[in-house]
Amino acid sequence: AFEGIQMYPPLPTTEPDPIPRSPISVSNMQTLLRDYQQSGEEEDTYDEVGEKKIDAEAVAAASAAADAATEKAGMALEHQAKRLMSIDRATAEYLGESTNLLLKELNSQSVREKGFPGELTPKELEAVKQFQSELNTRDPIYKQIVRSLSAVEKEAYALCRFLRARKFDVEKVFELLDEARPHYAKAQENKFYLDLEAELGFSRSVFLSQYPAVFSGNAKNGCPVMYMKLGSVQPEGIKCIVSLEKVDRFFWNDITYVFPNVLKTGRVVNPDFARTENITVYDLKGVSRSQVTSDTFEMIKVGNAVMSSFPETLHCLLIINAPSWFGLIWSLVKKMIDARTASKIEVFTSAKSGDKRMQELIDKNQIPSDYGGTGPSLATAASGGAFLDDSGRGGNNAMVVLNQLLSTTKRQMEKSHDFELDEGKELMLKVYTRCKSGATVVLSRGGGEKVTEVDVIGDTDDEPYSTTIETIKGPGSFTVKVKARLEPGVFLVLGTTLASN
Repeated sequence: AFEGIQMYPPLPTTEPDPIPRSPISVSNMQTLLRDYQQSGEEEDTYDEVGEKKIDAEAVAAASAAADAATEKAGMALEHQAKRLMSIDRATAEYLGESTNLLLKELNSQSVREKGFPGELTPKELEAVKQFQSELNTRDPIYKQIVRSLSAVEKEAYALCRFLRARKFDVEKVFELLDEARPHYAKAQENKFYLDLEAELGFSRSVFLSQYPAVFSGNAKNGCPVMYMKLGSVQPEGIKCIVSLEKVDRFFWNDITYVFPNVLKTGRVVNPDFARTENITVYDLKGVSRSQVTSDTFEMIKVGNAVMSSFPETLHCLLIINAPSWFGLIWSLVKKMIDARTASKIEVFTSAKSGDKRMQELIDKNQIPSDYGGTGPSLATAASGGAFLDDSGRGGNNAMVVLNQLLSTTKRQMEKSHDFELDEGKELMLKVYTRCKSGATVVLSRGGGEKVTEVDVIGDTDDEPYSTTIETIKGPGSFTVKVKARLEPGVFLVLGTTLASN
């Protein structure tokens, strides 16, 4: 393009340009591009007797590559040209204002860190401008993905976030967007599963009782903090409440509606907070091999598919209560991952050192009571009351206080669990399973007095379903007994109460 400008410099005119006789077409653009490509071919080479060397395969490959590049470039130029010809004055003014605003944001220095606005190299700055231009000319869904957190994130920060994920290589960013596109489009059609309880058939707190990944509080710098108790993850429990095909609905709802709200809270904690990042705490206490199953890896894959639309949202990861053997594994893994990613991860095998690091990053009143802070417990946070979205959805304040997985076998078709209920407390008991033949559930008081007996039977094979057993009041000792009917199965007994109770 620059060579063309040098060959045909623009000349001032006093007359308006004539209307093109024919619309811009791919073929016209392709002809121009092909002529330009061929004009720069390398000089011919000759053998010892002076005859020109011809490599037929190389010529064919070069020709095919040139045609493919021409086709792609021609279509891009046509799209851009048609778009520019269709832009009205109002749109042009808007684009101008948008560009000026972006340049202003790029010069801000709210975050003094490489790869962020205000800290970009000239090459990175050009990549940001190119990325914005490409987003304005390609399929609108690309821009929708990049700006999906626009309510809490400025454009410059969104562009830089995606570019940091691929070291400011614009084409590689679009490859990332192509991976995210089908998942995002599907979720977008369903409004990112706004009403999660209606989508899943149970409350957020029920899901979090089996997959405890909970936002609670904000760090000193404003970053929301997510706690993940890996030792409390129950793969079999997850399968009792929801099919893996629907698990992504939780992740989409969480990142689309919960995450922006906790980011807004971060702006209150620290008015200068400009990041779109969170601190994650992985608690490895109680982790066992039984939790590492094929279903666990499937859950990870589902989560990664969702997060491909939200790269570079991790500020740092604290791995606490790591078993002694984890340090050796981490030292090996650290060498195999990207240095930037590795620098964000800290591992603590000592509970004391882990707590100390948490208190360096997070004020005590923002740390959950589970970890020695004065903030609400993770169970309270999981009830969802603190994370309602703008439309009032997100949680129903149902707190899970009884969480017991009962697995029957051919040898032992009956399992039971004893629990206490304090005076004034009320509990609603439910059984979740995917065992079609089901079970008979008997609830009794400590002295053997039967409270109720309920048959739990499914309609279809391998599909999760639930049955309400009874709502009971304390005080008292209770026993819930599950007796499989025709075949063994896994039964999840959950007791929920209002957070206010």
